Amino acid sequence: MFQECIHYRSLIKNLVLKDLKLKYRGSVLGVIWSLLRPLLLIGVYTFAFKFVVRIKMENYAFFLLVGLLPWNFFSGAAMASTESIIENGNLIKKVYFPRETLPIATVLFNFAQFLLALVVFIPIFFFLGAFPLNWVILLFFPLLALHLLFATGVSLFLSALTSSFRDVAHLTEVGLVLFFWVTPIFYPITMVPTQFQGLMKLSPLASFAVSYQEILFWGRIPEMLVLGSIISWSLAVFFLGYLVFKWYDPAFAELV
Repeated sequence: MFQECIHYRSLIKNLVLKDLKLKYRGSVLGVIWSLLRPLLLIGVYTFAFKFVVRIKMENYAFFLLVGLLPWNFFSGAAMASTESIIENGNLIKKVYFPRETLPIATVLFNFAQFLLALVVFIPIFFFLGAFPLNWVILLFFPLLALHLLFATGVSLFLSALTSSFRDVAHLTEVGLVLFFWVTPIFYPITMVPTQFQGLMKLSPLASFAVSYQEILFWGRIPEMLVLGSIISWSLAVFFLGYLVFKWYDPAFAELV
């Protein structure tokens, strides 16, 4: 699959650029909206959880940022992948190309917006003194690679299933809302009752959120249980997604 993606890298690049152009077509602010949306959400959530719920934490806006941006990347990629095959039915029926380039392009489209937000927001919080700069930051790059691998596996899995079962798209939308509120994005995992913390750290979504917070906010190495969880889940989900996608691949032209 990696060889085919490299061979068809121009196609993937054009698919990503097409999505970017279509998303912001006719918009005055264009790609700036990809920055305004998380900024507005962080502002609203900071007010709600810091001043209404009264979570006591310094630099709470930055804490929200390092959890919310990765979540937006994953949820956006997962939701868009449910339509990546069925919306390109005409293209699939007309010409051969590796079908996995379609969900991969949706992942990279959301990943590009994630990186753009990081490049803009992290320097701001660095100058505000909220960003801890030490050698632990180097762990951010393998974490980013694992998150990309995990999101790709989920997208391959969902895009294949949705081609046969359209209800998967609706289940994904509902599931993402539910997982959003049980993932430690608005609160540190230390606020979770002790008896549930170990179970939560075995969850891939919670483990990724905790890892981003540990590295970017606290400036420390995530514990081994969390690291083991994200590595295991990333590899397992990617290979499962790839196998399921290849299973459905020959029937895509008929299913869509």
